[in-house]
Amino acid sequence: MNPKLGFGFLLLLLLCYSIDSKCSKGCDLALASYYVWQGANLSFIAEVMQSSILKSTDFDTILRYNPQVTNKDSLPSFIRISIPFPCECINGEFLGHFFTYNVRSQDTYGTVADTYYANLTTIPSLINFNSYPEVNIPDNGVLNVSVNCSCGDSSVSKDYGLFMTYPLRPDDTLASIANQTNLTQSLLQRYNVGFDFNQGSGVVYIPTKGILLFLERV
Repeated sequence: MNPKLGFGFLLLLLLCYSIDSKCSKGCDLALASYYVWQGANLSFIAEVMQSSILKSTDFDTILRYNPQVTNKDSLPSFIRISIPFPCECINGEFLGHFFTYNVRSQDTYGTVADTYYANLTTIPSLINFNSYPEVNIPDNGVLNVSVNCSCGDSSVSKDYGLFMTYPLRPDDTLASIANQTNLTQSLLQRYNVGFDFNQGSGVVYIPTKGILLFLERV
């Protein structure tokens, strides 16, 4: 092969990849807004949300990000708590992190997505990133659970370096979230271009500074 031709072909591949790539790097930290379902406890949440930032028995880290929770052995239901996790560029395609979930007897993708991961992931995502049929997940299986994240957009604002992945619930609105986070509706919308905050489902990204101190009840 002509060396010049070979170099040109390689350059073309690199250019194509850079055009198609949707991210090039992640960020050190993101937060997940985890809705505490009835019966959940910190042991279970730490287990399913463990990462390089949060170990499965690291309750102190969770408590540090959630001053409204004063006792690791008594977690109120139907509140949101903030869980730290790494935000990575996955294969140049999206910002997120893969958690590992050990399947329990009679688990379904719906149970894992909607309850155990509090709508931080979706059923289609679980189907896409796992080989098990939706109706036949083995009791001893292991699932890849993707949770998306954001590292922000400096063209919107340089004041925020930490973002929360926030699954909307039916009672959420743009106005209510703006009020709870002390952010303007305009800023929230600019970080979530074209997204309807009033639809009651889906994930939005909320900018914050440091550890969140607000608590939402739904």
